[in-house]
Amino acid sequence: MKKAVITVLAIALFSCNTQKNIKADYEISKNGILEISLKSNPSTGYSWKWIKNKSSNLIDSINTTYIPIKVKEEIVGSGGNEIWKFKGNEKGIDTLEFEYKRSWDKNSTIETKKFVVVIK
Repeated sequence: MKKAVITVLAIALFSCNTQKNIKADYEISKNGILEISLKSNPSTGYSWKWIKNKSSNLIDSINTTYIPIKVKEEIVGSGGNEIWKFKGNEKGIDTLEFEYKRSWDKNSTIETKKFVVVIK
């Protein structure tokens, strides 16, 4: 019994320390809006896909738009930025994961990005 109590206390202590040491890429308030800008070039067939953590409802995507960079008219395929907007639903810590890939080719991922978000 003594061993079980010590184990539970150790796990609780470790869990508390782990959350304090997490380095957040972004912090937002509950119901706050977060924008993430990712360089993209859809003329190549590639775009960013958010890999939603199905077990978490802490944060959710509300909008995504593509903004091309301004170039001379004769330049084709110059790229731009995908702007992803998220809303913090619940307080906690979540990780947003993205893959840069072609939507029709499941093995085409050429880049991934992860962002830790703290919702306060």
